[in-house]
Amino acid sequence: MDKHFVNLEKKIERVVAQCDALRSENLKLRQELLQKIDEMRYLSDKVEEAKHRLHQLMNKVTEESE
Repeated sequence: MDKHFVNLEKKIERVVAQCDALRSENLKLRQELLQKIDEMRYLSDKVEEAKHRLHQLMNKVTEESE
């Protein structure tokens, strides 16, 4: 009977270790996701800024050609 408890204890220890590893990986992935979201917002703002400048240049060229 003790052998069964020892085997069960080892299995539980492996499950706990795997849960800890998964929790750590999950935290790392959440942090990476937040970083990517911030990068995406920054790049989106840059694209909007570039669009605005392009429209201004197009309007300027249109006005000068008239």
